[in-house]
Amino acid sequence: MKHISLALSLCLLACGGAPLKPLPAYYSAANVDHPGFPRSRYLTAPGLSTLSAADADDRAKANVSAQISAELQSETSSFQQYTSASGNTSEQVTSRVFVKSSFDRADLIRIAERERQGATFYSFAALDRAATDRELAAEATADLASFRAAAEDARRARAEGKSGVFSTAAVEAARVRPRLEGKFIVRRAVAGRPAPEEADYLLLRNELLALLAEARSNRVVGVVLKNAGNGHLGDYVVNTVKRLGMRPDGASCANREKKEMTDATQLEVDPEENCSEGSLGEKCEVTVHLLAQACAGGTSGAGTVAQVRGIHPSDREKARKSAWDKVTQQSIEAAVKDALKSAIQIGE
Repeated sequence: MKHISLALSLCLLACGGAPLKPLPAYYSAANVDHPGFPRSRYLTAPGLSTLSAADADDRAKANVSAQISAELQSETSSFQQYTSASGNTSEQVTSRVFVKSSFDRADLIRIAERERQGATFYSFAALDRAATDRELAAEATADLASFRAAAEDARRARAEGKSGVFSTAAVEAARVRPRLEGKFIVRRAVAGRPAPEEADYLLLRNELLALLAEARSNRVVGVVLKNAGNGHLGDYVVNTVKRLGMRPDGASCANREKKEMTDATQLEVDPEENCSEGSLGEKCEVTVHLLAQACAGGTSGAGTVAQVRGIHPSDREKARKSAWDKVTQQSIEAAVKDALKSAIQIGE
C-alpha cells in the first residue's frame, strides 16, 4: 500500500510539474523598484512574450522607449515660450520654431534580468539615466558651439548696427536651434531634469529672439521707383512689403537719418520697357528689375519679373497695356521676395 501511495505521488508531481516560482513584484506592480535598478537612476520596464525570450527582450526595450516618448510632448511645451522684457512690461511671446524630438538611442537600453513561467518569457530592461545623458550631451556639443557662436555674432552685430551681419548670424542660429532644442528636450525626458547647459542656452536664445523681435518691429523698406511703369507697379511692390510684415515708405538710404540706417533697406524698382513695330504690328516688351540694399551695408539682393510681351496690329498703347497687364501682383511678389531674402534674410 505504501508503494502505491508513493507511486501516485510521483505521478502527480510528474504530471502537474513543479510549483511556479512567483515573479518579483517589479514585473507587475507599478511602483516597485528593482533592487539593483532604482527609478531615480534608471528608466526601467518589463516585457513579456509567449513567443521567445528575444521577443520579451524587444518588448521590454520598447516599453522603456515608450516612457521616454510619453515625456517628450510635455517637455517640448516649455521650449515654445519665452519671456521678453521691455521697460516695465513683460510679455509671453510664442516662439514659432518647430522642434522635433525623438529618442533614437535604443542601443543604450540593456536587459537587466530574465524570468520564465511555463510558456511565458519575461524580461526586465533598464536605461542608465546619467550615462545616457552624457552620450546625448556629447552628440549635442557641435550644435551648441555653433549656436553660441552665431548668437554672439548676431548680438555683437546688432550693437554695432551691422544689419547684414546680424541677419546672416541670426539665420545660422535659427538653422541649428530646432535640432539643438530637440536634444535638450530628449535629455530632460531621459534624465528627469534640465541639462546643466540648458539655462545658459535659454538666456542666450531668449536674448537673440528679443533682438530679432526688435529688428522686425523697426524694419522699414524704402520703395524707390526709377520710373512709374504702369499705375499699379508701385502699389504691387508696397502691398508685398506690407504682406511680408514690414513697413514701406519712399525714402532712399541716402535720405535717411543715421539712427534709421540699421533697420532700413532700400528697394529699387527699375521697369524696363521696349516698344517697337514688328512683323505682327506694334510690340511692347516689359521687364521689371528689383535691387534691395541694406542701408547699413553688407547685404544686397536682386529679383526680376521676367520679360512679358504685348502685341497689337496697329495701336502701340494697347500693345503696351497688354504687356503691363501680364505684370501681376503674384509676379511682383515673387521678385520682391527674391530681392529681400538675400538683403535682409526674410523667409521664403
